[in-house]
Amino acid sequence: MLLLYGLLVHLGIPASSLLLPVPSNLVLTYDSPFSTEGCFNDLGRAVPCANPVTIDTCIHPGEDYYQENPANCEEYYRCVAGVAYAYKCPLGTLWSREARACDWDFNVQCGEASASVGGRRYPGILSNYDYRQMTPEALLAENERIMQVMKDVYDNVGGVPREGVNFANVIKPLIDLDGDVHTQSGVLTFATNVALDKALRDASVEADKKITDLKIDLSLRNDVFQNIKAFAETEEAKSMNYEQQRYVEEALRNGKRDGMLLSGDTLEEFKKNKKKISELGIDFRKCLGEDKSHFYAEEKDLDGVPQDVIESMEKDESGKRKVTTKYPHYHPVIKNCKNPQTRFIMEKLMQSRCVKENTPRIEELITLRQRQADILGYPTHAAFVQEEKMAKNPETVQKFLTDLTSKLQILWKGEKEIMLDLKKSEAAELGIEFNGKIAKEDFWYYGNQVEKENYSVDKEKLKEYFPLETVTAGMMEIYQRLLGLKFTKLDGGEVWHDEVSMYQVDDKATGENIGYFYMDLHPRDGKYGHAAMWDLQPGSLDKHGNRQKAVATMVCNFPKPEADKPALLEHRQVQTFFHEFGHVMHGICSRTNISTFFGTNVEGDFVEAPSQMLENWVWEEESLKMMSGHYEDGSPIPADLLKNLVASKSANEGGKSLRQMYFATLDMMLHTRGQADTMQLAKDLYMDILGIERIDGTNIAANLGHLIGYDAGYYGYMWSKVFSQDMFATRFAAEGILNPKTGMDYRNMILGPGGSLDGAEMLRNFLGRDPNQEAFLKSKGLEL
Repeated sequence: MLLLYGLLVHLGIPASSLLLPVPSNLVLTYDSPFSTEGCFNDLGRAVPCANPVTIDTCIHPGEDYYQENPANCEEYYRCVAGVAYAYKCPLGTLWSREARACDWDFNVQCGEASASVGGRRYPGILSNYDYRQMTPEALLAENERIMQVMKDVYDNVGGVPREGVNFANVIKPLIDLDGDVHTQSGVLTFATNVALDKALRDASVEADKKITDLKIDLSLRNDVFQNIKAFAETEEAKSMNYEQQRYVEEALRNGKRDGMLLSGDTLEEFKKNKKKISELGIDFRKCLGEDKSHFYAEEKDLDGVPQDVIESMEKDESGKRKVTTKYPHYHPVIKNCKNPQTRFIMEKLMQSRCVKENTPRIEELITLRQRQADILGYPTHAAFVQEEKMAKNPETVQKFLTDLTSKLQILWKGEKEIMLDLKKSEAAELGIEFNGKIAKEDFWYYGNQVEKENYSVDKEKLKEYFPLETVTAGMMEIYQRLLGLKFTKLDGGEVWHDEVSMYQVDDKATGENIGYFYMDLHPRDGKYGHAAMWDLQPGSLDKHGNRQKAVATMVCNFPKPEADKPALLEHRQVQTFFHEFGHVMHGICSRTNISTFFGTNVEGDFVEAPSQMLENWVWEEESLKMMSGHYEDGSPIPADLLKNLVASKSANEGGKSLRQMYFATLDMMLHTRGQADTMQLAKDLYMDILGIERIDGTNIAANLGHLIGYDAGYYGYMWSKVFSQDMFATRFAAEGILNPKTGMDYRNMILGPGGSLDGAEMLRNFLGRDPNQEAFLKSKGLEL
């Protein structure tokens, strides 16, 4: 019953269908002299408090039913049209704060202890994200309930007689279902990324597979497709608003892409392949998420690694340090360790994650994706995917990659010579043989040395000026000022770990609460291992036409604080923080009416552009000063170090960008060939593009998570940078990086529309013209 009650309310099922409440007496009416601050109804709107003497306990969980006195479990309250009524539970039942409904008394723990279980659900949040209260059995049961609702809605829509189709009985139920399922199943499937209990994470994976399989089956319901098609041909369809028209058009196009025109054995094969593709992708990601690869090293073999990082590593009985592949270990070791053998072990371990398990998975995925493209009449999987992107086809993508790669290789040639000179000097100093090559484990190390030598950027010294709390406060101030928002930190919310922080977001001008976001910033076993954002609840219109609160989260893996110092970030991590928070803002500031178009649901090769544009703030002196200060006394970054940092933006740009071109080219080759020996292809291509040997036995195709979900789309990272740099140079660099008017234009023209407009149209609105590559090429130090 953990999520059942809130979901019943959300689905419009009356509480009386659970247990019939017995009304007691009227407690408070509209003409009460008491304050209305602190209490909210099921829509998150302020209403009079039932007990104005204890207003704090009256801030209730975002539904219209709530309890104020944890010691009296027979009584609860309901806000109706702003009026609070008291109720008593039926005989033999008590109010359950967990279920938020009357439950059998033997299931309820009453009193203060009960009140302390879990956290507070703030107004408008429709799900409980405290996975510590959830069991695998409850998660799977809730998943089954959601799946049944999905089947019922499709049965109802498919059962409408063709001559009786209208918006209310065909289109609206599907729009409403999309929004409900996004939120209700999202809380279940997100658990695999952050839940502490492995059994719950496994249940989350199982739920994801089941609901994805059902979505595949439902997407092939011909009766539903024919009713959508029939409605599109009616007079009523002509009167739909823009978003509704776009929804219907996409439903018809997606029906064909989902195999709706297939039949017989071909349809069955297509459906079977689609489910297998989903299963393989989920297992691929699960393997990486559960990976615990590590090695042990003597401290002398970690020479050069920052002492605070070494101290954060566990020790074994012999005193050796445990080095994991988590980012807080990997990056400091691969970039700073002077011992080439240690770097080799680190790099090989990192690139060997899940090779045995995921190599056959990715190769089967590539074959199955090509087979699906064949069935649908596309020449390649890339052609199928890119049809819906800004690029439109593989030929355009390939030209972009080829042209840019050749330009970047000119930059890389010079950078590589500088690295080789440094390696030669260091080999002589350490008394080891110089082989005249940059090895895979050398790339980041000597790139870091170049920044120290040529730009005088001491990254360890610089890190002292980026304590996590200072960076967070400065970053939030910048975003609030730019986007016209106000962030308020909240305590006691329903979160999945004590380290998770929670914020409310209000519009500064109107005071409207538009949503909430969570931040989960430190690594732990079983947690998602990279940095990412999730749209947990879209701020679109619900089935009653009321706008929901947007809820988003960012998950990162930054260092934890130590006993004698706070968590300190490398500048690279500050950039990651700023980037991912940009995605969070996309998921908060969007104002579409239909959930399908909300937030980051834009073209795949445009989705990174809004956040990439915001990365520029970590390279500007004005904004850097706002998010930095020495962890001991708050003193600013020394002027010379700050200038050197800004100047170092172009350091190793050729090599770093070529790595991205490598990933994009590998992705394109895999999804235009249709089958591949991924280990050999990955190795050969790395040599072709960067002139560096990959380590034997490793396979980046087995641990590049972007091949699941971003398949045939990795090029979008570099493609979208064209737009991000154009937006920054044309508007913010020219008008002021903290200009609130420019920021509001960005919020309204780029973040607000979500996927309700094409990326090209949003860019034209913001830029006042079509985008071009000029600013992008200049940012890379390349000629036009």
